[in-house]
Amino acid sequence: MVLDRRAALAALAAAAFAPAAAAAPKKLPGRAAKPGLWGEADRLAQKIVDGRLSPGVSICVTKHGRTIYDRSPGLANIETQTPMTARSVCRIGSITKQFTAAAILLLAEDGRLSIDDALAVYLPDFPRARDLPLRRILSHTAGLGNYTEEPLPQFLKDIRADRSTAELVAWMASSKDLQHSEPGTAWRYSNTGYVLLGAVVERASGKGYGDFLNQRIFKPLGLSDTALDHNKDVVPHRAGGYSIDVRAPTGFDKASFISMTAAGGAGALRSSAADLCAWHTALLGGKVLKPESLKAMTRPAVLNNGELPTGPGPGGKPVAIRYGFGLEIDDVPGHHSVGHNGGIPGFSSVLLSLPDDGVSIAFIRNCDGGPGPAVAPDVAAALRDIMPALTKAALAA
Repeated sequence: MVLDRRAALAALAAAAFAPAAAAAPKKLPGRAAKPGLWGEADRLAQKIVDGRLSPGVSICVTKHGRTIYDRSPGLANIETQTPMTARSVCRIGSITKQFTAAAILLLAEDGRLSIDDALAVYLPDFPRARDLPLRRILSHTAGLGNYTEEPLPQFLKDIRADRSTAELVAWMASSKDLQHSEPGTAWRYSNTGYVLLGAVVERASGKGYGDFLNQRIFKPLGLSDTALDHNKDVVPHRAGGYSIDVRAPTGFDKASFISMTAAGGAGALRSSAADLCAWHTALLGGKVLKPESLKAMTRPAVLNNGELPTGPGPGGKPVAIRYGFGLEIDDVPGHHSVGHNGGIPGFSSVLLSLPDDGVSIAFIRNCDGGPGPAVAPDVAAALRDIMPALTKAALAA
C-alpha cells in the first residue's frame, strides 16, 4: 500500500508541533571507548536511513556534560548531498515548549509576572482570559483546545501566512475548539496555549520572543545553533526538511511549507542535537533557573481535585499523565526521566534526559510523520527501538 502525499500530510497535521553548563562543544569529541557498546544504536540509526524513514538522522548523547556518542548517518540535504552531523541545524517543533516555559519562569524570577496571574493581565481581550492562569496553560490543564487540529485543508492554508504576534493571538481566539474543558479539570495537549505563552513573554518582557530567549538563554549558554527560526534566515549547516513519498525517485518530497510565525512559542525554534544536549545539561544542572523554579517546571501538574490527570493508555485503560511545564515527566525503568518530542513539517525530534544519571539524548530526523504502511516492519521497529537502545548504552557508558 502506497503512503501518498495526502496521507502523509494528514498524519503530520495530527501531530503538528507534537510530543513522541554547558555551552555546546564546537568540536565533538569521539565516542566512548567501549567499541561494542553502541553497536545496536549504530545499526538502528543506519536502518532508519537505509529504510528511507529519513534522509538523515542527527544524534548526540552526553553524560555529565561530556559528549559520549555522536552518530549522524545520511544526508542533511538530498539536493546538495550534504552529510548530516550532530551540529546540523533542524527545526525542533514542540521541544520549543520547554524554552517558552523557562522564559516564563525567568520572567517570574525577575518579578515581571507570576505564574498564578490570569492570562487577562497580558492579553485582556482573549476569550475567557480571566479564567486561564498561566500555571494551567504551562501544564496543558487550562482546558484550551488545539489550533493544529483544525480541518486539514484549512490548516495547511493557514500555516503558510506570516503573522504578527497580534494577528497570531487573534487567530488563536478564532479557533472553533478554543475551550475544550473547564480549567483545572482535565489535561489536553494545547499548542494554542503555548502560542499564547509566547505572546505573554513579549508583553511581560517588552522584547520580541526570540530576542528574549537569545539574551537570557541562548547566548549565555553558548547555544549558537539555537534561535527563533524565520524562513528568510540564511543559516549555516541548516538541514532540509522532507516528507516520505515512496513514488519519488529519492523516496522523499520537500516538506509542506510553513511560516514559522504560525508555530510561535509552541514550536518555532531551530537547534541541533549537540545544542539540545547542552541545553538540558544546563537546565537540569541548575544553570538556568533558580531551584524553586526548576522544581516547578519538572513537577507533574495536578488538577483542581489534587489528583494527576489521566488519559487513555495501552488497551484504552486510563493512565496517569505526568507533565510539568513544557516537559514530560516519566521513568525509564529504574531511572527518572524528563523530556519531550517534537514534530513540524520536515522534522521529527526527541530530547530525553535522565537527570540522576547525568544523561541527555537528542535524536532528530529531517523528515516528518511516522513510518506508514508501506515501510517494512523491521524498519518501523528501528524507529521505535532507537531511543531505548541509546538509553541503554548511555547508562552503561
